Order: sequence, then C-alpha cells, then structure tokens
Amino acid sequence: MLIAAIIVFGAAVALSVFGKAGTYQLFVVQSGSMKPSIEIGSVLLVQPTSQIKKVASPLPSAMFNKGDIVTYLSGDNPITHRVFAVEDSDGQFTYQTKGDANRTPDQAKVAEGQILGKVLLTVPYVGHAVSFAKTQLGYIFLIVIPITLIIYSEILAIIGETKKILARRRGAVI
Repeated sequence: MLIAAIIVFGAAVALSVFGKAGTYQLFVVQSGSMKPSIEIGSVLLVQPTSQIKKVASPLPSAMFNKGDIVTYLSGDNPITHRVFAVEDSDGQFTYQTKGDANRTPDQAKVAEGQILGKVLLTVPYVGHAVSFAKTQLGYIFLIVIPITLIIYSEILAIIGETKKILARRRGAVI
C-alpha cells in the first residue's frame, strides 16, 4: 500500500513540476525512429531551449550542434531526432534532423524556435508504465484499486479499535 501511495505522490509531483513552459519536460517515445539509441517506451528528460546557454561569440552561433538529440514540435506533435546538419542564413539557424533508424534525413527543416529542448536523459521502457497509467484500465489498477485497499484497511483498523474501546468499557463497568 505504501509503495502505491509513494508512486502516486511521485507522479503528482512530477506532473506539477514538469511540463510547464520553460521547465524540464518528460516525453514518452512512441515510435522506433531513434532505435537503437532510444527504444520505444523510453522516457526522455528534455532541457528547455530557454535554459541552454549559447557560447559567447562575436558572431551568431547555433544553439544546437550536429549530433545533438533534440525534441521539436511538428504541428502539435513532439518529435525527437538527432541534428544531422546545421544551416545558417544571416544568423537565423535551421536544423536538418534525422531519426537514427531512418535512412534519410527529415524533409522539413526545423527552425530554432520550433525546438523544445535538448534530450539530457533517457530511461528505457519506463514509458510503457506511464502510457498504461494514462488508460482507463491503468487508472483503475494504479489509482482506484490502491485507494480502495487503503480505505478498506483503514476501515478495518477503525473497527478493530472500536471493538477494543467497547471491550474496555464493558470490562470497566462490570
């Protein structure tokens, strides 16, 4: 019971801290485009672009380098791919990205403003549990059942204490 409560509390803290604009974000990998570097179901910790320090230079410099793994928005979908090439057009940088498992680079170039951040950490397979937790069945198994068991055990403890108190009162009255 305690472990389930800790997991629920940890998830609530993570959701309240991560996912806000300008903060570190967590993403679950949904496709195999970055295999074998990043497996399907991995959780990614992404450092926001706003917290990445540019190298001090008299000339404009790119925020990301060839080989960096970045997460960017394509429409409303976050995509995580490796920077394949960096292009400079009068100080405006665009990036050619490519999934490690893909034969060719992505067709569309990614503007620096589209990039949410740089991948700092990957934790393989944890995302499967996160994805399961977002389903109705996952909610039942990870939230409803543990809470029901905790409430049930507390009711049993209250009944037991009530019986003890009543037994002591009967013994004192006699």
